[in-house]
Amino acid sequence: MASSSFLSASAGVRLPSLWREFMYRSIVPSTITLVASDHNCGMTPSDFRMVGIFVLATPIIRLLLNTAVLRPIARRAVLTPSQRARKRIAKADTDRVTRFQESAWKLLVYTTFQIMGWRAMITEAKSAGLLLTDDQSLLLGLSDMISGGGGSSPRRTFSQFWLRGWPEQRCDSATKNLYAAELGFYVASIGMLLVWEVRRKDFAVMLTHHVITSLLIFHSWTLHFMRVGLAILLLHDASDILMESAKLCNYAEQKHSANMLFGLFMLSWIVLRLLTFPFVVVRSTLFDALAMFRAPPWELHIVEPGPVLAFHHGVYNVALLALCCMHVYWFTLICQMAHRAIVVPAMENRTPDGVQDIREEDEDEEDDAGDEEKED
Repeated sequence: MASSSFLSASAGVRLPSLWREFMYRSIVPSTITLVASDHNCGMTPSDFRMVGIFVLATPIIRLLLNTAVLRPIARRAVLTPSQRARKRIAKADTDRVTRFQESAWKLLVYTTFQIMGWRAMITEAKSAGLLLTDDQSLLLGLSDMISGGGGSSPRRTFSQFWLRGWPEQRCDSATKNLYAAELGFYVASIGMLLVWEVRRKDFAVMLTHHVITSLLIFHSWTLHFMRVGLAILLLHDASDILMESAKLCNYAEQKHSANMLFGLFMLSWIVLRLLTFPFVVVRSTLFDALAMFRAPPWELHIVEPGPVLAFHHGVYNVALLALCCMHVYWFTLICQMAHRAIVVPAMENRTPDGVQDIREEDEDEEDDAGDEEKED
């Protein structure tokens, strides 16, 4: 938007309120029409069809992988040769095989998304002018961008990355492909969580998370906020990779590796989800965006007639803050797991136990009770 640079430049200038309002009304249009095209970050009909393909393909791909690849790997990793030779396997061991399959599927998905995401991030950072195009400067540019090099804070660098050129930012096909894949995955995950996956004690929170994440991805796509969404997806997928890796090692009885990966996962959760996400990303979407939306923002419409941009801005950030609350809830569970697996054994002078997902404890107790009734 041509007036964005004017607003950014004049954000710190103090003018009489009437004169400032006159300037905003005369220079900034009261309506912004977000026209999606193949060259910007909007959602086109072809993009919507691609999302539908991913929604349908996700459970099919998972079923095929489970049957041909993941289940054989899970049986070999979890069960001993004598257990695999039996015709009937104990329910507790069968459940561990099932959980191993779930974690292996999610690890494969999140790793794929992380690779796709960094490819898209590098392309978008170059488009925003934050990275040089020569390969020798790539690592240095990424380091400066993440740490806020060159005298800029990480928050300011991030704001430049996602606000510059809005709403006509040119998005690479890699970014749209990742968005379509992530949106299709989370929409499909809502159904898989309801009818397919093992239910844990945080089922309601996880279901809410999938719904909010799906709405956030869709909303950011329609508002051309794809760059900030890309950064959010990368932050979340990085922690998920370590979490699923730790769970795989735990199910395979590799306690030392599970504890080491769990420690890295806990550290990544603190840095990425409890610090970077709220204090860099959400802080930028809450406050830095207002400098661009001033018209004043309460009168700037996306499409006339329709909700003002401030409404969309508020809904988007409320959803992001809801994610922050979920991160805090899950971190309390993470701390409980760390206390049981590491602190308690150290206090009792015994070898640390493997990290156990306490969300599965209720289900394990029910299984044990059922086995006892059968024996009686």
